[in-house]
Amino acid sequence: MSPYRIFRMLLLRWHRRIGVVAALFVVVLVVTGIAINHSDDWGLDKKPLKQAWLLKHYGIPSPVLRSFPLNESLNSGAWLSQLGDGLYLAETQIGSCGSPLLGVVVLPETIAVLCAGRLQLFTPAGEKLDDISESLGLPRGAEALALDGEAVLLRTPAGVIAFDPRSFMFSAMSVEGVTWAAPALAPPTIQRSLLDQYRGSGLSWERLLLDLHSGRLFGSVGVYIMDLAAIALLLIALSGVWVWLSKPGRWKRPS
Repeated sequence: MSPYRIFRMLLLRWHRRIGVVAALFVVVLVVTGIAINHSDDWGLDKKPLKQAWLLKHYGIPSPVLRSFPLNESLNSGAWLSQLGDGLYLAETQIGSCGSPLLGVVVLPETIAVLCAGRLQLFTPAGEKLDDISESLGLPRGAEALALDGEAVLLRTPAGVIAFDPRSFMFSAMSVEGVTWAAPALAPPTIQRSLLDQYRGSGLSWERLLLDLHSGRLFGSVGVYIMDLAAIALLLIALSGVWVWLSKPGRWKRPS
């Protein structure tokens, strides 16, 4: 057998093998390409990712949810929670807190929320009434809240401080046996709703499809793999044309 025929047979054999390997990448490219072209029509650009393992892959870990129970009589919800920097009354964000949530107490017409270095006051409907920082008079190092009648008690390194929400005055107080507000687990429905809101922010299905289409979903290695897949498709096209053109008798004129 001539070297030409041997080379042609080897090329044909590798043409088939490369084609089988590249077929999977062709399917991925076609499916993701079509989905990306219609992402606006299908709402993929606005549909958030909620799968925990995918979000973890993107470096978005599950945040810590910290919740405090409120009076059951509140119409807008019986829990106040912190997730990330957001403060939530039930499942609705009502404000933000860039430091840990330390305590929550409920007065007849006010919800007092203590974050590290900030005391915020809200209505039962979640409207902010005031925001008192340490520079505006909040005792330094306040770390917990409790109620004493209509006065809000703050536990500080210097002792217990009473806050009157009507006069906005702080005063030292000597009390014993105070029950400080403590966090608790919110109902599963609230937990799921808040976690879905947090996880889905800023990352859409369109982004996932773009990263899968380009290989970036798997880091720099994935990009190189997609580059190799593109080269493999080019080799299949070139080798297929060459095999077809070089078929014995292809260019013989009929006698």
